[in-house]
Amino acid sequence: MQLWHAILLGLIQGLTEFLPVSSTAHLTLAEHLMLGRGMPLAFDVLLHVGTLLALFVYFRKEVLQVLLGIVGKDAEGRRLALWLFIAMIPTGILGLATKAVKEAAKAHLWVYGIGLLVTAWMLYMANERSQKQVGREVVEMNAKDALAIGAIQGLGGGFGLSRSGSTISMGVFRGLKLPESTRFSFLLGIPTIAAAALVETKDLIKPLIQHLPLPEELRFPEGSVSPLGACIVGVVVAAISGYFAIGLLDRFTKAPKLNGFAFYCLCMGSLMLILGTVGVDGLFYVSTMPHR
Repeated sequence: MQLWHAILLGLIQGLTEFLPVSSTAHLTLAEHLMLGRGMPLAFDVLLHVGTLLALFVYFRKEVLQVLLGIVGKDAEGRRLALWLFIAMIPTGILGLATKAVKEAAKAHLWVYGIGLLVTAWMLYMANERSQKQVGREVVEMNAKDALAIGAIQGLGGGFGLSRSGSTISMGVFRGLKLPESTRFSFLLGIPTIAAAALVETKDLIKPLIQHLPLPEELRFPEGSVSPLGACIVGVVVAAISGYFAIGLLDRFTKAPKLNGFAFYCLCMGSLMLILGTVGVDGLFYVSTMPHR
């Protein structure tokens, strides 16, 4: 991995983490195209730290409200903190239960293709639903809403099923307004990304800081630049690009405008499904077969 690889991967992570198009799928595809292999899941999760910083900056007022709610000084913040906590329960259970499968999926692009196609369907249905229903505010959520959103988040984020796309859609399916569902999805991303970073990157960060060899399963490709330098650059780029991506999606969800993202996921999912099955050579062979 060269420095420009880290910059590009950080840019991809920042732009696609919050846009409902699956950052993991795009990172995996870019890694396969540029490096001929997927990077360790820990590296991908480390790039999420950059987008975590972007979330803190963009939603600093909401984060403060939740913190005040936790200490009993803001009633709405306390309620929001409760829903975030409840949503994290199925997220944590399902996330840990599928961890090994998600790691194995990094080698199979077709899995991400299927995940993106499911994301496309969810976004389209959520867009249709949000145009027809009045919808509720986040303060009107209940425990079942939080559990459903948390559950879909636990399943997503590693198979090409977009974390933001699936949680926003699930919120709409549960009767929330689209902007409110988007807001809750973003706020839920803060504890989710923080927890994933703690679990996944501890074995990567310690040897990087101590300048020790990385474990075999976390090693970078031969001839790479300094892993520490690549990680720092990737995180910084992800933070900057992620901040702008949040603002973009925030504007797009003021009114139902998810079909563009649904169409993109449909196209990208089909491409990854083809590349993961017949591959580039197989696709070229099929396209050049004589027609009868």
